[in-house]
This record gives sequence, structure tokens and C-alpha cells, in this order.
Amino acid sequence: RLTFETYVVGGSNNFAYAASQGAAKSPGTRHNPLFIYGGVGLGKTHLMHAIGHAIFKDHPDWNIMYISAETFGSDLITSLQNKKTAAFKKKYRTPNVLLIDDIQFIAGKEYTQEEFFHTFNELYMSERQIVLTSDRPPQEIQKIEERLSSRFMGGLMVDIQSPDFETRVAILTQKCIALKITIPSEAISLIAERTTTN
Repeated sequence: RLTFETYVVGGSNNFAYAASQGAAKSPGTRHNPLFIYGGVGLGKTHLMHAIGHAIFKDHPDWNIMYISAETFGSDLITSLQNKKTAAFKKKYRTPNVLLIDDIQFIAGKEYTQEEFFHTFNELYMSERQIVLTSDRPPQEIQKIEERLSSRFMGGLMVDIQSPDFETRVAILTQKCIALKITIPSEAISLIAERTTTN
């Protein structure tokens, strides 16, 4: 469902869309890491999944992993409790593509940041694609280690803004098609006019 074909492109997200396509076409080399940031519900996760789907089409034998930063932290804690850190490292340091949503959630968690730093380095040095999303740019994430912030900013950072009226109309129209429902265009325009957030 969350592919490039179903992503509605407008002035607020066209650079992020183009950068995501670039990362999908040349994984590990062109835009690595790719850091996508913006408010809630603006399409960051959609783009991240679209990258994964596009890479899978070209490389069906690749290991492509999508997780949230919270899951990464929870898995780390579980591996420590069960004395299975080697299995944890193998799981996260072997994918060809690592897609991590909401990376801001590792802020303030020292050991999680330490482990993610080493995971990031391992993947980056072996030219494996890393894509991260956040609700803000790296330099604005409080309580994140400077060395991690520096790594995040070392690739391409793109933001997604709130959509303009025309893009909101296009998104609503696309949703109607996907859900197979018919809504009068006047109603779509009214919703797009009144709803200016996500």
C-alpha cells in the first residue's frame, strides 16, 4: 500500500520524494544516510516504506528491515536480559537496508545510542542503505549524542512541510480512490480548506 505510486507529491514534499527515489535507485551510495524529518502524519513513514518496496523490486534477495526506534531499544533491552547481545548485533548489523522510524525516541537513552552508533557505523562502512525519520532535524533532537547527530547530518537531510490546499485535495482524492468511495468534489474542497494540518 505504501509505495511511490500511491504517494501524492506536491510542493511540500517533492524534494523528499525525489531524494527517496534516489536512495531507492542507488542504495548505500547516493543518499546515505537519508534523514527525513517533519511533523506527524505528513508522509515520512510512507516514503520509508516506498523506499523499501522499490529496493525489494530490484533486489528481492536483499534483507530489508523496517522498525521503529522504540523497537530497536526494546530489542536491545531484551537481548541484555537474555544474554543474547551477539544475536542482537547480528540481526541489526546484517541487513542490506535498515529503515528506522522515529529515531528521536533514542534520545536520552545512553546505551541504546551507543549500540545504535556501532550499528550505524557497521552498516555505513559496508555501504548498506540507512534511512531514518524524525519529527525534527538532528540538531534539534535534545539529549542525543553529538557523534550520532553528526552521523545523521552526514548524508542527505530532507524535510516534509504541511501540504498546501491543492496537495490536500489530491491526497483526499487519492484516499477516496483507494477506499473505493465517492465524495462530491465540493466536499473534498471543503475538507481540504478547513483541515490545514495532517
